Amino acid sequence: MKPLLLIAVVTCLAGVGSRQQQVSPAPSGETFDLTAATVGGPATLGTLTVPMVIQVDRYTEASDRKLMTDALKYQGYPGFLQALRDAPPAGSLSVGQEKFVIRWARQQPGSSGRAISIVTDKPVFFVGGGNPNAKPKAGYDVAVAQFTVDSTGHGSGTMAAAARVKPGGPAEFQIDDYAETPMKITATVRPHP
Repeated sequence: MKPLLLIAVVTCLAGVGSRQQQVSPAPSGETFDLTAATVGGPATLGTLTVPMVIQVDRYTEASDRKLMTDALKYQGYPGFLQALRDAPPAGSLSVGQEKFVIRWARQQPGSSGRAISIVTDKPVFFVGGGNPNAKPKAGYDVAVAQFTVDSTGHGSGTMAAAARVKPGGPAEFQIDDYAETPMKITATVRPHP
């Protein structure tokens, strides 16, 4: 499997045995405390820091991820959105009192820890566009976060709080972020009670 930049894309795995090896359930759930911060951008925007919580109830099966990436490849972004929204929930992303459904959750082992990627089925918020009160824009229908967590449960990564995806790039598709620059995130695995 290839390393991820923002979203992991899986090639087809033959056989049920292979698929079972790739499924990495979070049996009792896994919670990540995140802090997202804007980086650079227009002077009028300033710095914005937002606490978030990601609850992964289960990691998305390879067959479900393949349906989404095939839809993107053969039906474009509208096909991807439909496949994403048809996928079973994998968890949630919370910002204050608002909850967003995660439909894509994946973890991959790496040399510096686990790479976690999540995709929500709607945008979390619109940051940037040269305006501190940025308004929603058609076509930016998901949010994407990718971060790496080390063996101590700490990590960092990036988030596109309002994004769309298109085919191409090393991960078989690219992220188009509404903001000029993805938000930087820090992540901590919340210990189980």
